[in-house]
Amino acid sequence: MTNSIKKEWDALFGTMSQEDLVSSKADLLAMQFLGLVDQKMEQENISKKDLAQKIGTSASFITQLFRGDRKPNWNILAKMSLELGIEFKVMTEGMIQERVTEELMDYHKRWTKTQEYLKLKNQVTNPQAVMAVSHADQDVIAMAG
Repeated sequence: MTNSIKKEWDALFGTMSQEDLVSSKADLLAMQFLGLVDQKMEQENISKKDLAQKIGTSASFITQLFRGDRKPNWNILAKMSLELGIEFKVMTEGMIQERVTEELMDYHKRWTKTQEYLKLKNQVTNPQAVMAVSHADQDVIAMAG
């Protein structure tokens, strides 16, 4: 952001009351959930009218939700989740970072084992006789030369 835009942004949101900040955060959360619902509806070719019928509400209510005129309550989100087969998961930024770090470490371990296998394969006179098997969390990796 340029300095002038940043100053205007800070001026606009720096003067918000606590109530306005909470309302803004609630709008953002609602849109995040509804964005996932909308993606799934597009994938499954489900209209807002179809969704309304599936969860037992009116099409106009669904339209109001997606326009941002109303916020979904937990029961509506749960019904959408069940009908569309979406499993919502709530994670903090710290939890996401921890998960990314774990995934990177697991990947590195698998990569290291692959490199060890390749070194061993290159050292053996009969590479077809070499076999390495590694067990990851849910993956089984088997390599043969």
